[in-house]
Amino acid sequence: MKIVIVSASTRIGRQTHKVALGLEKALSKIDGITPSVLDLQKANLPIFEEVMARLPKPNENVNKTYEILNEADALIFVTPEYNGNYSVALQNMADYYPKNAFARKAIGIVTVSSGALGGMRAALHLQQFILAISGIPSPQMLLVGLVQNKFDENGDLLDPNFTKSVDSFVAEYLWLSKALHAAK
Repeated sequence: MKIVIVSASTRIGRQTHKVALGLEKALSKIDGITPSVLDLQKANLPIFEEVMARLPKPNENVNKTYEILNEADALIFVTPEYNGNYSVALQNMADYYPKNAFARKAIGIVTVSSGALGGMRAALHLQQFILAISGIPSPQMLLVGLVQNKFDENGDLLDPNFTKSVDSFVAEYLWLSKALHAAK
């Protein structure tokens, strides 16, 4: 099963990408799972102009990102909390594509913040957003508070106490992903 982890921060010095890399490492240890990270900083999508189907000549990055999303069996959105919401880069990405890129796919919710609450407000907004794009949000969310103390630059876990949270999220997310994938 192909799982695409969307690293949804484009900021300089971002912490979100560390978490995306950590999830990729955790998922790569599981038989039958092929994870990859879609880094929106590297995808370099232009500011939303028009839905992909109506663009006279879609940007190469728009096309490539669509292929990655469309081929995924399941997704995980990893986003920082900005002003109580998920990242604009994530919204920009989703606005380009038809709902079939997300429809009937399990989408994991992972939010990141430097504060103790781990992006709870963004996570709640993200549930509604995923439903709006016809995805199926995983009920178990991973909230990464004090992110600067949780993962290093390579995505290795720095806080052994956080392992249980990651493992619990991965287990519940994979249960839903596998159930939906089998139903297709």
